Amino acid sequence: MIAQGALALRELARGGLVPGFSRRAQRAIARPVETAWALTVGQDIHFATTTGKSPRFTDRLLQRYVNRLSLTATGSFRTATALTDVLTLHAPPTSLIRPGVLLSALVGPLRPQLKGPQFTPEELALLDGVRGWS
Repeated sequence: MIAQGALALRELARGGLVPGFSRRAQRAIARPVETAWALTVGQDIHFATTTGKSPRFTDRLLQRYVNRLSLTATGSFRTATALTDVLTLHAPPTSLIRPGVLLSALVGPLRPQLKGPQFTPEELALLDGVRGWS
C-alpha cells in the first residue's frame, strides 16, 4: 500500500509542482488505502459481535462469492492467483469479476479437497521423530 502511494506520487511529480498538486497527491494516495480499508472492514459486518448496521443483501452476496472464490482457489491456480493478487493489492477488486474468474468460481475447485496436509514419507518420519521429543 505504501509502495503504491509512492508510485502514485512519483507519477504525479513528473508533472512538476503545479497548482492543485497536493489535492491530486492526496487522492492518488487514498486509492490504494481505500481498497485495503474496504477489504479489511468489509468482512467485519458479518461477525455476530459487530455492532451497527446489518449486512445488506449485496453484502451477503459478495461474502458468498468471496467464500466461493476461496474454496475454488484451493484447487484452481487461476482463482488462487486472482484472489491473491487482490488481497495483496496487486490488482483491483474488480479483477475478481473477469469472465475467467467468474467461470472458475462457478465450476468450483478443479482438484478434490485435501483431508489434511500432504507429507512425503520422509517428512512424516521427521514429524514422528519430533513428536517423540516431547
